[in-house]
Amino acid sequence: MSVTAARVAPAPGHLMRREMAEQPQRVAAAFAGVVAKADGLGHLVGAARHILLLGRGSSRSASTYAVEAFRSLAATPAATISPAHLAWSISTDLHGALVVAVSQSGESTEILAAARAARSRGADLVVVTNSPDSALAQLVVDEHRVLFRAGQELAVPATKSFTTSLACLLGIAASTRPELLAKAATAVPELMARVLDDESTRIDVSEATDFVCAGEGFAQAVGEEGAIKLRETLSLPVASFETSEFLHGSINSVRRGTAVLLSSSDPVGEHLSDQAAVGAAHRGARTVTVSSAHRSRADHHVRIPAVPPHWAPFLGVLPLQRAAHDAALVRGLDPDTPAGLTKVTRIDEAGG
Repeated sequence: MSVTAARVAPAPGHLMRREMAEQPQRVAAAFAGVVAKADGLGHLVGAARHILLLGRGSSRSASTYAVEAFRSLAATPAATISPAHLAWSISTDLHGALVVAVSQSGESTEILAAARAARSRGADLVVVTNSPDSALAQLVVDEHRVLFRAGQELAVPATKSFTTSLACLLGIAASTRPELLAKAATAVPELMARVLDDESTRIDVSEATDFVCAGEGFAQAVGEEGAIKLRETLSLPVASFETSEFLHGSINSVRRGTAVLLSSSDPVGEHLSDQAAVGAAHRGARTVTVSSAHRSRADHHVRIPAVPPHWAPFLGVLPLQRAAHDAALVRGLDPDTPAGLTKVTRIDEAGG
């Protein structure tokens, strides 16, 4: 390779770094888009007896967040559901349900089949996607289509598409509460920029041999998403738990070499994280907590700004994204293009 070519060759991780840095402005755009559709979305949410979330990968993590948002902000029962089973197995009557299908690409065959099945069984359908011309987006009228507005995401690990999907889902859940939504739309992007600019929020997990990520309540989604990022970038198994579930037996799986990353969004989660940190450290693991608490019983504590619980995942996921990126580089891997992964996953129809 010539000296000139070497100078212009992109550095490993440059796409992921750029897309992480874009998140505050992209999240602001996502909030603006969903605020503009809040009236119509609020009618659907208000009429729903229950809400079901469809998503895979990072969209599944975002759906976990949305379940908490619908329960706490809209006072409506909500749950995630397996897209494969809804598409090809379950024949439940869904009249009175609102199904929210979340997909970055809008082209996942599994999500498409599940969304079509939900509508055929009587559910109202809202699509949350980054791709306005996708097959999934075309299933609904514009008023029921909420866009990430993340721009093109080139790195395989989702970063900005995850946090923008959180903004969309928070906007839907809070669509009947305009003051709450407006406050989040203004404050959250600014707080995200502060966390990204704060070098003290970096986490070094480069020497870990295996990982556990956990979170409770709104922070459960952070644990799930952090685990996905580490799996993708490092090609290693990473376990993900609710923190309270981790304390029930699974904590005994950690050992020296394990990094345990514990995220919290409220005082209950912080208390559980402290218990988990003590128990994991007793077994030899290195422990890290991410929360707004002033103190922690972990080996290392990343403090994020104190915010309402439904804002915390926007901030808490950022150190975990960066930890996955940094650990990959230390190990000589390119986090932009993990071996064996593509941006869109297609699952064949069962029995096909």
